[in-house]
Amino acid sequence: MPTIEIVSVGASRLSLNQSNFELALIEENKLKSHRGLFYDWLNGQEGVIVHLGNPKFKEDKTGGFFAGELIDWSFEPTTIELPNFGKVETGANQISGFRFLTNYQIEVALILEKAITASPELKVYFLTDIQFGAGNGKMEELNLKEFWTMHDTEGLKWNTLYKLGK
Repeated sequence: MPTIEIVSVGASRLSLNQSNFELALIEENKLKSHRGLFYDWLNGQEGVIVHLGNPKFKEDKTGGFFAGELIDWSFEPTTIELPNFGKVETGANQISGFRFLTNYQIEVALILEKAITASPELKVYFLTDIQFGAGNGKMEELNLKEFWTMHDTEGLKWNTLYKLGK
């Protein structure tokens, strides 16, 4: 199941109101991802993390919390990245692109804008993690315009931490 999280670097709170969003969200001031891929990288940093989830999790945030219903699974990226792998590997490390369903794009954009504004460094991390994606996390630095252009054209990559600025 996919995990999508947004970190406002150095912020103390975003004060997001769940009733203003169709997607579910959990806001925490301790940077702990729901998945372990970027745990070591986040460890020791400060800020606020927002976990994005399926709308059905708005009322119950105690069990599993993932974002599969926010994704346009019919999107087919123009390219799929195939990292170098040895003979014994299966190729499961391919990195495919994804994008959000249209009705959630505005909400994600609002959360990103609020997160950047709340960050004293004007910096946000956008984390993606999917169970059967690449085993090693990847990092990429973009501004918001580049991020949304990538989203709309080739798609965002799973198991990637995007460092975003204005």
